[in-house]
Amino acid sequence: MTTHSHEEMWRSLWDAVRRRRASPESILAEAGLQKGMKVADVGAGFGYFSFPTAEIVGEEGLVYAVEPDARRAREISKKADERGVKNIRVLVTGAEDLGAIAAGELDMAMSFSSFHHFVSQEKGLREMRRVVRPGGLVYIRDMERGRILKHGSAPAEFRRLLLGEFPDAGIADADGSIVAKVKV
Repeated sequence: MTTHSHEEMWRSLWDAVRRRRASPESILAEAGLQKGMKVADVGAGFGYFSFPTAEIVGEEGLVYAVEPDARRAREISKKADERGVKNIRVLVTGAEDLGAIAAGELDMAMSFSSFHHFVSQEKGLREMRRVVRPGGLVYIRDMERGRILKHGSAPAEFRRLLLGEFPDAGIADADGSIVAKVKV
């Protein structure tokens, strides 16, 4: 009998849930990702969105996989090396400190299912705004907190936070998620 860590169990469960929903490629297309873009995947986890992003932006583009957990960040680096992916830069930091990325350097800062994990959501939003060029995008898709599984963002709080930083944010509900798409 094989034993699995608690984290591995949850990772497997979430990966299964994600596979039953829209593909990462379709979500990235919805976000507006295009060839040649420079992007930050904030809260990259194990790279579920970072690797499809790297493929879509191509050699002309760049992906910063921003992950505060050093073990997860090492896993992204290892997978990138094994796969020969040259356009991913792993940053071991949280959303609140994107100092390694210059102001206005990116075309898009995005976060998938990790906004509720930000240590300071307000500071994370300000940092995402800072690193995106004028006319660029901030895209956040977070799971909606449910009555049974208390994991995720409460819709009213999500809206309050996003509209506080981005008064013109387009916010919508989408298949158990809350989505904000903002032109900076």
